[in-house]
Amino acid sequence: MNQASAYPVCQSCGLPFDEEHRHLVAPLPDGSDSTYCTYCFRDGAFLDPDATVEDMIEVGVPHLAAKVGEETARVELGRYLPTLDRWRSSAG
Repeated sequence: MNQASAYPVCQSCGLPFDEEHRHLVAPLPDGSDSTYCTYCFRDGAFLDPDATVEDMIEVGVPHLAAKVGEETARVELGRYLPTLDRWRSSAG
């Protein structure tokens, strides 16, 4: 996966906030934009606060696998997701 994106991405699942997905940026309680999508974050909190990076990889694999295959998807997500803010400081 290309970590350098022309668009910001959800800092939990990696969903790009391109023009097609811009409406999925989750708002913070004050109305400003968070760095997370509505699939991961709502009302100022993660929808699955106990999720691990491994859980998120498994959530993402079916979506990416449709383009690159399951094995490649798992490898790429395993490299990419730990670089995102939500997971950067966690061991998983």
